[in-house]
Amino acid sequence: MNTGFSGKLAIRLAGWPHFLLAAHLLTLHALAFGGWQIPAIRLLWVVALGLFLIWQPFVAGERRITPRQGVLLLAAVLASTLLLSPWLLLIWCGALAASIGGRVLWTENRFERSAYLLAFGYLLSLTVLGVVPEISPAVMIDKDLRQVLAFGMPFLLPLLLLFPAHPRHRRSGEAFDLFYGMLVFLVMAVFVLGALAYVLVGGAGYLESLVKTSMAVAGALLLVAWAWNPRGGFSGVGSAISRYLLSLGMPIEQWLVQISEESERHSDPAQFLAAAMQRLAAMPWVVGVSWQAGDKHGQFGEQSAHRHTCQADELTLSVHFRHAPSPAMRWHVEWLLRLAVEFYLVKRQSLELQRMGYVQAIHETGARVTHDVKNLLQSLQTLCYAASQPGEPAEVAALLGRQLPQIADRLKATLDKLQSPQAAEAERLDAELWWQRLQDRYAHVAVDWRGGAEPEATLPGGLYDSVAENLLQNALAKRQREPGLSIGVAFVAGELSVADSGSAIPEEVARSLMNEPVASEDGLGIGLYQAARQADSLGYRLALTENRAGQVAFTLSWRP
Repeated sequence: MNTGFSGKLAIRLAGWPHFLLAAHLLTLHALAFGGWQIPAIRLLWVVALGLFLIWQPFVAGERRITPRQGVLLLAAVLASTLLLSPWLLLIWCGALAASIGGRVLWTENRFERSAYLLAFGYLLSLTVLGVVPEISPAVMIDKDLRQVLAFGMPFLLPLLLLFPAHPRHRRSGEAFDLFYGMLVFLVMAVFVLGALAYVLVGGAGYLESLVKTSMAVAGALLLVAWAWNPRGGFSGVGSAISRYLLSLGMPIEQWLVQISEESERHSDPAQFLAAAMQRLAAMPWVVGVSWQAGDKHGQFGEQSAHRHTCQADELTLSVHFRHAPSPAMRWHVEWLLRLAVEFYLVKRQSLELQRMGYVQAIHETGARVTHDVKNLLQSLQTLCYAASQPGEPAEVAALLGRQLPQIADRLKATLDKLQSPQAAEAERLDAELWWQRLQDRYAHVAVDWRGGAEPEATLPGGLYDSVAENLLQNALAKRQREPGLSIGVAFVAGELSVADSGSAIPEEVARSLMNEPVASEDGLGIGLYQAARQADSLGYRLALTENRAGQVAFTLSWRP
């Protein structure tokens, strides 16, 4: 029952942090002004420690202590009570000032922060006016003034209760800034020892020594504050210290330079990773490294019980240390490994994109060749149909004699595209010869031919053949759906245009016709998409120039 009551009381008091701090300062005040010599008042030290344990910002207040910890804590309390002296109180006041200073940074409320600053000022006054004069007889303060301070200072403590204070759910490492607390402790130690030095060495009075020391410490802090975060030119001591803490023997800039060099030297991701980890293994605080990327793995140096591992997808990087690394070291190594991982992932993605581009090139070349073969088969089918019709054998033989060599040349050029697509497409032919051959291939169908080639003009034969075959085959297929449709082909100044008098192409199909494959009943779309890509790669442009009922025209022209 008592345990339950004490537990509830501790939880209730934890909700009033300023009350706990004020009560703790009051017990210290009673001990500092001569109370440590009186046995009855000396027992207040135990109360002060209990109040501090409930208020402290180091360990979560919800945790229960084990019996072993309880025994050790009780032994420490009894020993400190028996050995209580002004020197112990001085050290305790410094540690408490560091605790208050370290907690100020974690207080977001401005008024709550002001309360902690008030407590810090009270503790500093208690130290220099109450504890230090008890240490040495050379430190002399007027008795009347000391008596006024002894009875008047506690009336300032209720002011702490006027400031808001929110109980904090304390978790380890979240309620106390160790670096700031150590800085406060050292500054307070310098202040006290400086005042004693003025008294003992300079022969000045204690109050005069306090004033001179406070001015010297304030000037030094002002100089350090300016150097830490200056307003112009100089980068600041804070920047230098932060850079040192982040370097730990190897600055990040240097690591970036090293992995950039390895990235340029090795195109294969696995080889780059092995080279980067070998660079990391050369650090003095590393005894070995190991890595695994899918089915590939490697190791440099030795393995140890102390290691740090970074994982990303199928990649695992491990660094083995000579000694147990600190959290700052682990954080630093994590940054280094993540940089290497990002470089590795970029190189792997680049390799995948290269492979996808190679596959896409194969696919597009195969699709283009397949479409050209289909056009050749349609031309052969048309010749077979013309040869089977009744007529003069001499005319049929002349037609076959003109068309079969052209079809054989086109088939050879189509097969050549599989070996060197760009060379086959860019091979230039005489424009007049190409125009004549195109008319011969479609001499048996009703097509209105207009224009002609300029003298001595040349053109990429593979491109013009592919575009002309696609446009004419699509127009002939459209004629079968729309009987009576007229087809016109114009060739003027190197610009090829194929038009028909049929219905307009639907708007949604027209928008995608040259940009992506478009499914249709007679294959309209995939051939034009391939032809448009082919034209674009050679500096030409294939476009739907007119799209209205009675006039649908496609034009192949040089792109300026």
